[in-house]
Amino acid sequence: MTSADLKKTADELKRIAEELRAVTTLKSPEELRKATEYSVRGVRAVLFGEKAFRTDLVAFLACTAVASALRFYGFVSWCECAVMIYTVFMALVGEIINTAIEKTVDRISTDYNELSGRAKDMGSAIVFVSFWGAGLAWFVILLGVAARWWSSGHLLP
Repeated sequence: MTSADLKKTADELKRIAEELRAVTTLKSPEELRKATEYSVRGVRAVLFGEKAFRTDLVAFLACTAVASALRFYGFVSWCECAVMIYTVFMALVGEIINTAIEKTVDRISTDYNELSGRAKDMGSAIVFVSFWGAGLAWFVILLGVAARWWSSGHLLP
């Protein structure tokens, strides 16, 4: 590698670093306020405009209550409780992503298009897979709870 190549690479890395700094740094409190306002507007839109999100929110709140009760009574550790809540929370995030995809596709055109259908199906798959992941995490954790309970003699063989 020649010194010219090294200088070119160094210049490219400096340019990338400057771009990252510009993207990741909020320049003023006003930008932070606007970003927060846009986020709150998005949460309101999905909360009041999407029945599927409200349904998933109810499931999240119920699962949070169950996981918290399991932690309160000492059946799961803090870490297990956090994983249980987080996995269902991520399914809620998946629902927001799915809604954003659906709204964007509908904004472009409501006419049937194979690619639009695929995009919507993939958005739905995000929610499906995230709930399956949450279910798997809950299953594994609750299986561990049952195994600990069984080995402590609380269940008869």
